[in-house]
Amino acid sequence: MSNEGVSSMLKRGALLAVTGLSLMAAACDRKPTGQTVAVVNGEEISAGELNTELQVANVPPNADQKVARQQLLQNLIDRRLLAQDARKNGVDKSPEFLSRQRRLTDELLISMNAERQAGSQRLPDQKAVDAFIAANPLAFGQRQVLALQQIVIDPPSDPKTLAPLADAHSMDAVAATLTRLNVPFTRTTGRLDTGNVPPDALKRIFALPPTEPFVLPANGKLYANVIVGREPVSMSQEDMRKAAVAALRQQNTQKSIVGEVKQLRAAAKIEYQPGYAPATPNANGAAKAK
Repeated sequence: MSNEGVSSMLKRGALLAVTGLSLMAAACDRKPTGQTVAVVNGEEISAGELNTELQVANVPPNADQKVARQQLLQNLIDRRLLAQDARKNGVDKSPEFLSRQRRLTDELLISMNAERQAGSQRLPDQKAVDAFIAANPLAFGQRQVLALQQIVIDPPSDPKTLAPLADAHSMDAVAATLTRLNVPFTRTTGRLDTGNVPPDALKRIFALPPTEPFVLPANGKLYANVIVGREPVSMSQEDMRKAAVAALRQQNTQKSIVGEVKQLRAAAKIEYQPGYAPATPNANGAAKAK
């Protein structure tokens, strides 16, 4: 290679190095102006991000909005610092992170798409709303808050471990069974709003004898519950209708998603590695693995 060629390569290398340093310097010199409310180690936090935090926090209208924004911004800065530290430690390159990130991204896309579709739905008419209210009294006219005694456990890796609980017909029996099975548990109390429970589940719960425990999952835990008190919830006709409209729209969105999945599956090209395809029924109706 000629001296001119070597010189040209060195110049290009120097230019790239200078460009890289310039970009780094520009990042460090970023200032919180315009739509940027803060800069954390060269990483901007936008007004849009802060507004999203406000929406998620659901700050009461009578609260000091300026103080709330300041506190939420500090929380956002703390989160950004912790995220930067995680990247510094290489967490964002791990297979587990990438897998969970993909899952969260998928869920967010699906949720936002569903919200967009729900916003374009026609509102249910008054007849449908009134019929829905009448069909679900425990969510409206007879709505209650149930006081509960609870036993909380972590879900076991093998659900069959808890099979003996089927013979436990009181909270003391549940505790005794868990102790015998060497399953750690804690006793606590809780409240359950019947307006937030699917009607079919409520029907099964209220069909139980008064001291019979029922199990509900929540926040990654399993809760054995027994009802020890009931408090009626008063709702105006307007509030009931608003809640009914929201519930009907949610139902319609779920139905729409189910139908959309069927259509998307029918049109999609899905290929499986051997052994991962879903089982298909044979002529006798029994499932046959592929």
